[in-house]
Parts: sequence; structure tokens; C-alpha cells
Amino acid sequence: MKSPDPNVQTALDILNDALTRDPMALTQLVNARVSCNEKLTKHKTVQTGVYSSEYKVGVLGLINGILDYKLGGIGAKGDVDPRNLRLLRLRRFVHTKAGLDVQS
Repeated sequence: MKSPDPNVQTALDILNDALTRDPMALTQLVNARVSCNEKLTKHKTVQTGVYSSEYKVGVLGLINGILDYKLGGIGAKGDVDPRNLRLLRLRRFVHTKAGLDVQS
């Protein structure tokens, strides 16, 4: 199912094409989080989180900020390690709405 947002659909097409070309690299990239300061956590759209009591941002949080999503936007689906909730294998990028897969 296509996203109703053409900007999100373009991003999904590019991300999913990149995923077919190098799934390991894209999985590692989506799992990557870097420390950020509290000022970034207050950005109106860039999505950040707290991990082990530390503010962090990842590539999808930044992409969703660019697309002007405060919640939802581009999400990742795949096999998740239940111990740490990191992706073991990224299967596809999806359009989500407030954290829910709009394709379901």
C-alpha cells in the first residue's frame, strides 16, 4: 500500500531500494543512536528518545523531523531482539502514524 503522503512515499521508495542493496548496512544504520543534548530533544519535529538515561537521536528520528512528523512517519519493520529491542534484520521501511503501521 502506498503512503498518502508523496514525500513519505518517495523516502520509502529510496529507503526500501537501499535496503534491497545492502540489508546489513541499513539495519545497522537504523539501530544506530547517538547522544544528543536536551536542546535537540525540544525540536518541534526531530524525534529523539531516552536510552539508558541519556538523550539520543537516530537516523529515522532525523528523517521524520525533515518530513515534519512529530509522531510516526517512517518506521522500520523486521526481526527484533527481545533482550534489547534492536533490529536483528530489517525487512522493510513503512509509513506509520503515531507509531502504528498504517499499512496494517
